[in-house]
Amino acid sequence: MQTDPHYRKAAGHTHTPLAARHAGGAAPWLFLVIVVIVMLGAMNLFGPGRGAPDSVEPTGDEKIASVQNDIILALEILGDQFNQAAENGRDMQPLIDQIQKLIADHSDSAEAHTLHGQMLLQAERPADALAAFQASLKLEPRNAALNQMAGNLAANLKDFEAARHHYEQAMSIEPNTGKHAVSLANLQVKLDEDDPAIETLLTALRRDSGLHSAYALLSDIYAKKNKLQLALDQIQRAIDTAPESSPNTRTVYVLKRASLLRRDNQPAESLAALNALTPEAHLQPTVLRDTATSWAMLGKPEMAAELYERVLSADPSSAHAAAQAAGWRIKTGELDIANQHIKTLRRINPRDESLADLTAKLQDVTQTSAE
Repeated sequence: MQTDPHYRKAAGHTHTPLAARHAGGAAPWLFLVIVVIVMLGAMNLFGPGRGAPDSVEPTGDEKIASVQNDIILALEILGDQFNQAAENGRDMQPLIDQIQKLIADHSDSAEAHTLHGQMLLQAERPADALAAFQASLKLEPRNAALNQMAGNLAANLKDFEAARHHYEQAMSIEPNTGKHAVSLANLQVKLDEDDPAIETLLTALRRDSGLHSAYALLSDIYAKKNKLQLALDQIQRAIDTAPESSPNTRTVYVLKRASLLRRDNQPAESLAALNALTPEAHLQPTVLRDTATSWAMLGKPEMAAELYERVLSADPSSAHAAAQAAGWRIKTGELDIANQHIKTLRRINPRDESLADLTAKLQDVTQTSAE
């Protein structure tokens, strides 16, 4: 989701841009629109004859235009102040008070309501922010990005019907933008509406066959229905269509595929899928765990132990690797080696939570062996 230092945290997320959080990566369009309108309005404000002593009395339309320009300029100033306050972690309330005064006099300004909502989000008042966004949408309902943002916020607040409405609105405005359909389908899955979610995703994929997140969600739904081959087919399509510029996304999809293969009792295929990941990905705890599980399913727990021992050799300060190596050596019955790993773990972190459990397991196996 893009980086913008102007927005720090809102609606349960931290250090991510507001528009990216709530509009699936959309840029902060509001202020761009304001700048353009201000530039155009300035031609009227400062054009020939404007404000000259011999200028004629402005007409009614000119007075309206002047008021609109004043609102635009006020919003631009407040927008700049908001960005600075958000960037520096300052209190939002003084700016919220100002925008509320502006709205009291100009309640028909959709941009003012939207900026109000952004300030409320920054102030960690998500319910009030949603109300502000909805007020903006009553004035300008054909705003797909804001509907997406409002839908995400409503979903976080567990106002699922409002979320559904906003996602459906966004889809009707931008039917070829797949993120709206995926958001709706995620909501439908949460509400146990699996079959409608499948139809939502298939419709979206007919418009955009490269929508990798739709394939991934379809895979999850089919796995939930215990249709493993369909689930495997869809997650493979997600892997094939995920952009190479998003290696973390591809890793997540590969992990899902490996998990499905193990669930389908194909540990060798699961291991092969994991081995295809990048060396950097192989060091992730989740990848290490799944690789070790695949080896264990193949009846080779010693390979799982060796996996973590290689990690520990490369990083002698890794408490996680020491704990896992000890646990797997206990399973292989190589108790002396397991004991050495436990001593290493105690040296790295004498307060590690796994120490007591590992020590107890080692003692139990030692006593059993002695008997």
